[in-house]
Amino acid sequence: MITSGSPGPLAGRLVVDFGMNIAGPYGASVLSDFGATVVKVEPPMGDSGRGYPPERGGVSVLFASMNHDKRYVALDLRNPGARPVVDALVEQADVLVQNLRPGAPERLGIDAERCHDINPSLVHCSVEAFYPGDGPRPGYDLMVQAESGLLSLTGDEASGPCRFPAAILDHVAGLWLALGAMAELAGPRDRAVVRLSMLDVAMALLNDKAATFVADGIVPTPMGSGTSTTAPHRAYRTASGHIVVGAANDGLFRKLVDLLDVEALRADRFATQAGRLEHRTELDDLVGAALAGADAEVWLARLDASGIPAALVRELPDAVARHRDASATGFADLAEGLSIVAPPHVGSGRVFDPPVPGPPGADTAAVLHDLLGFDEPTIARLIEEQIVA
Repeated sequence: MITSGSPGPLAGRLVVDFGMNIAGPYGASVLSDFGATVVKVEPPMGDSGRGYPPERGGVSVLFASMNHDKRYVALDLRNPGARPVVDALVEQADVLVQNLRPGAPERLGIDAERCHDINPSLVHCSVEAFYPGDGPRPGYDLMVQAESGLLSLTGDEASGPCRFPAAILDHVAGLWLALGAMAELAGPRDRAVVRLSMLDVAMALLNDKAATFVADGIVPTPMGSGTSTTAPHRAYRTASGHIVVGAANDGLFRKLVDLLDVEALRADRFATQAGRLEHRTELDDLVGAALAGADAEVWLARLDASGIPAALVRELPDAVARHRDASATGFADLAEGLSIVAPPHVGSGRVFDPPVPGPPGADTAAVLHDLLGFDEPTIARLIEEQIVA
């Protein structure tokens, strides 16, 4: 029997992952992190995510991050001869994950209706980029950042829109997929469907911004590192780098004024949050000028001693080194030069130590024989007819 290498609350659950790139595979990997056995079904040439650089030991770092601790089955879904394999997987599965282009699941026979006719207790999970009414539009994370309004709020007037440096919507959609799947697994499981639009995910991330616009009708504008609700609350340049300071209420602001000892900041126009927001530009200039007079480490020590929230704007190498040293989870070192970030929560007493992902089809024979019960002659025929690899 194919089992998961990560015991946990989902041990014994089988997830069949037909996903590609990030959103679907990441959601399936989260289920794997909680102990589910995940069979990744990909074309004989492999998930397109396998081709993203950089590679270490012939394995894409991105692919390893999204597809760790899975079983890799290469199956040509476009071949009608693949139907018995798909049906056997669906019949055994607790959860099915897919994020293919709209219309593709129906053409390939992995849509919810057909799968539920085979296995009514299956939890069928889909991620799509746009709304169902938008038609068969493909889309990557960046396109959804644009259409959701998220991209219009990044950067500042000088820079223009700035893409969030990680595929934030893909990842959060994967988290919602995993959360929805786990919720449905705890329910009656009667033709259960989890269908997500990344546009809905984006709007959920914009939660308070969208609700505020509906309430007051004021269109928000990009503000760099600042916020629209409190000031001073942004990044400032010091003599040795940037720090962020969050004097987000009147009490913290008074502490900041005492620490910076800038008489102009004691003016009545800065005494309330409303006043500070009205005079934000002048306020930021005064605070920035004061902070520019000493190194970041000096200011961080002073701000911390005063109880004012502050943080160093670290470069990624520094943040990675700190994560390795200080985090309870850290990294998993799969092979020389191939390390992936461990999930934030792996459960009490569990160790995140997945193997190096195999090539496409690495586990095809084992899954067909041990999990699905196909005999050796049938497996040989499927390989000969190039239905599986």
